Amino acid sequence: MKPLVKGYGLDYLHLTLIVLVVVLVVLAFALTFSKPPVAVGCANTLNAQNCTTSAPVHNATQVLQIAEHEIAAYRNLNTSLSLLPYYSMVNRSTVSYVPTKKYWLVVVPYLDPYNSSVVFNFSMLVYDSNLSVGYTFINSVRVEPTASESAAGLGILSDDSISACDTKPLPVYLITDPYAPGALPAIEAAINASREYGSSINMSYFYIFSGYAISKYSGYTAPVTQQLGSYLACASRQRNFAQFISNLSSAYSGNPLSNYTLYQIALGSSLNTTSLNSCLAKSAQILDVESGLASTYNITSTPQFVVNCRYFTIPQTLGYAINYSLGR
Repeated sequence: MKPLVKGYGLDYLHLTLIVLVVVLVVLAFALTFSKPPVAVGCANTLNAQNCTTSAPVHNATQVLQIAEHEIAAYRNLNTSLSLLPYYSMVNRSTVSYVPTKKYWLVVVPYLDPYNSSVVFNFSMLVYDSNLSVGYTFINSVRVEPTASESAAGLGILSDDSISACDTKPLPVYLITDPYAPGALPAIEAAINASREYGSSINMSYFYIFSGYAISKYSGYTAPVTQQLGSYLACASRQRNFAQFISNLSSAYSGNPLSNYTLYQIALGSSLNTTSLNSCLAKSAQILDVESGLASTYNITSTPQFVVNCRYFTIPQTLGYAINYSLGR
């Protein structure tokens, strides 16, 4: 082979080998002193065999099948999550293997059932060893925090801009639209709380006409629709209110009742008719005052309870809020 430089014995082959050695030495130093990348596994692929960091036992296709079964099972829940299977876009799922943890992360996009233009994610961890589902996570709408309201405990929201009443007995307000879903069960929860806590609390009932009632106006007129609120406001001021609610529940189907039917329910509940008639005559003013209280607390979703003038809760967690306010 022809020497590259006379007298030194170098030819083109030797020069190529020297350059290659230099490149390998530089690469070795770079690998030694550079920070290694974070292993993310076989992300965004359904071919787990391409993963060389830590070979999983199962492949992504098998994992996705497990995720599909998990999503379908939500259909049997008695909550709004039962809609999840019907709004999930499984064909757009992402399946990733995390070798350091030996589990798979499955991310399934889904449409918001109440606003189909918004897409969120439903995620779950699937253990590679036995394909069992670990934790599940649901991404939802991001809201801006309020300056005055905060979570005070289980089932308790606090409005820090309002001072607590700190009076005895403890004031508890139920605010509801008579036609709101769960309105009558909420009233029953209030009655039960009054029995349970006795003289420790003072339960008051406030009725407003929000979208639920307004939706009835076209079919029944506003005066007929609002009669239920008038009877509830007046009956709640009497001793036999619990019996009135019990009898009302038997006749109520979610739509306005006639004045005759409501009056018969009042008679069957042994309400004092003199007090009832007097109250009904001024019920419009009573309901205006009650509506004003709801506006003060900026309550638009009902039924809702206000405990000790500053704590908000729902019927299912009323006991937590009362015990919290009583220091129990």
